[in-house]
Amino acid sequence: MQHIIKNDMDIIINDRKNTPRTCVCFYFAIDEEEKFSGMHGLFSRLLLQGTKTRNAQTLAKELENNCIDVSIKTKQDYIKVSFLFLNEDFNLAMDYARDILLNSTFEDLEKEKFKMKGEIKSDLDNPRVLASDKFIKRLFDGHYYSNTASKTLEELDKISTKDIMDTHKKILNSRKVLSIAGDIKNTQEFVEYFVKNFDFMKSHKSCSKIQTYDTFKPKEGNLEIIRIPKNDLNQAQIFRGFIVPSIQSEFYTKISVMNNILGSSGLSSRLFVELRDRQGLAYTVRSGYETLYKSAVFSFYIATEPKNIKKSLDGFNEQLEKLANINPTDEELKGAKENITGKLEYFSQTNSQLASIEGYNYLMGLGLNYSDKFLEMINSVTKQDVSDAARLILQKESLVCALAPEKFFNF
Repeated sequence: MQHIIKNDMDIIINDRKNTPRTCVCFYFAIDEEEKFSGMHGLFSRLLLQGTKTRNAQTLAKELENNCIDVSIKTKQDYIKVSFLFLNEDFNLAMDYARDILLNSTFEDLEKEKFKMKGEIKSDLDNPRVLASDKFIKRLFDGHYYSNTASKTLEELDKISTKDIMDTHKKILNSRKVLSIAGDIKNTQEFVEYFVKNFDFMKSHKSCSKIQTYDTFKPKEGNLEIIRIPKNDLNQAQIFRGFIVPSIQSEFYTKISVMNNILGSSGLSSRLFVELRDRQGLAYTVRSGYETLYKSAVFSFYIATEPKNIKKSLDGFNEQLEKLANINPTDEELKGAKENITGKLEYFSQTNSQLASIEGYNYLMGLGLNYSDKFLEMINSVTKQDVSDAARLILQKESLVCALAPEKFFNF
């Protein structure tokens, strides 16, 4: 793997000999907050709705006929536009890439808004999604990361074509990286091609204007509870979350291993065994660790009978405290490490996966070949590190969000 900087352009190249398809990922950092919630998502949807030379139907048909797969992923910290194509179609695919990224007309704004509203409303009809939305919105209250689906629904009509055009300008002036995986015949010629034809991918080194969010502040005490009444439910949807150190922290791999042992490894996790199998509390139960550029969330989730809300919350505490006070077993530690490294290996097989991973790691400030470093750090995590991570989380303020029939809100 090579990292080449030329004319202020960051290019990561993973030369994968004898592979038939090449993937090129264009990563754009989101360095400024949205003016209105949903602007980045709407911008991304409009990218493929036609350019100055091709309308949406023509563009879609030509991409399909030439077997060029285009995918756009929008997250809190970045927008990724990926092109996957046969090696011999490199020039053609990159012509489409340049046209889409530079010349999109962002037409059909109102049509896309209408479609987006319908999709959001449909998603929020799902009780788990609704509870998660309220949970994240409050947990990050006052910060850009609180721009959830429901907030987007409130602000979508405020977004104008000018707002989308301004978003385009900001994206092109953000931190950027090109990440490529494929059979590269001549690296120098390859780099020169991008320098000549994609000068808009020069990376602006300015720092992100989005503030770090490292502490959740409950309205009082160290725990806040949101109760959302929905009387037609047979299941309660419960989240409990903590703002914790993110991916750049020394605690990242420690929390990752702890999370795997506690609740993210499926049938073998402690939460699954104790709350679902032994106590029969859960239809679904898990823990999660979502890392962002400026923050991170460690959370518990359970879907259970409404009468079991308090018992479930007590179960979360009990399992976290148990792990904080008593180190995990050798078998648990070994299994967690194997689970994490196995998933990383599984999701690092194709050129699309490799280009995506390396671009993401670089944009997040983790450097080149971070996956190898990550594996080393995971393998160095000790049983004491896992307990230390659990103790760290226990010291944090937290938020509980429960969606259930109102008569069960006696907790």
